Amino acid sequence: MMAGWQLWLSPRPLRRTNTPLEPRMFSPSDAALYEFLYDDIGRFAVRETHYADNKVVQNGLSGPPLHIHLKQTEYFEIQQGTLAVVKNEKQVMLTKDDGILKITPGTRHRFWAHSPAREDLIFKVWAEPQDGQHSFDENYLRNALGYLRDCQMQNINPSIFQMALFGWSSDTLFITPSFWVPLWILRAIQFVAGHLIGVFLLG
Repeated sequence: MMAGWQLWLSPRPLRRTNTPLEPRMFSPSDAALYEFLYDDIGRFAVRETHYADNKVVQNGLSGPPLHIHLKQTEYFEIQQGTLAVVKNEKQVMLTKDDGILKITPGTRHRFWAHSPAREDLIFKVWAEPQDGQHSFDENYLRNALGYLRDCQMQNINPSIFQMALFGWSSDTLFITPSFWVPLWILRAIQFVAGHLIGVFLLG
C-alpha cells in the first residue's frame, strides 16, 4: 500500500495493463509500433514503425528524450522514410540509402521521425553487446513503454524517479541535459533518483 506522500512525489497509474504477450506493442498515443525480433543467432532487435498520420509523429515527438547508453553501441538501419537524429548536439537526417548508423557508448542522442513526415518511418534498431545483465532489451522496452502508455491513457505525468529506475536497470542515462555534463555526475544523479529514491524510498 502506497502512502499519500509517495504518490504525491511519484504519481503512478492506478491501473496497469498487462505487458502484452504478442511480439509487438504500441507506444503512447499509438504513435509508433514496436515489433520484437530475434535472428537465427538469437540477436534481439526492434522494428519501429512511426505513423506519418499521427499528430505526435508530425510534431517530432514520437522518439525518446535525450539519453546515453553507457555500455552498448546502438545501430539504426532505415527501411523507409527519414529518421532525424541528434548526436552530441549535431543533427543528421538518415534514409535507407545512408546505410547503418552507429551510436557509440557515451553519446548523448535522441531520434524521431523527420517532420513533416510524408510516409511512415520504418527502421530496425539493436544494441551490442547483448550479453550484459543490464541492457537495452525486450524486458526493458515492454516495462518502459507499458508504463508510459498507461500514464498517457490515465493523464498522468510520468515520474522522473520511475524513468530513472528504468534507465538504471538498462545502463541508460535518461536524466540528460542538452548541454555537456560529465558522465560520472549524470550517473550519480540517476543512481540517487532511480535506485536510492525510486527503489528504497518510493518502492
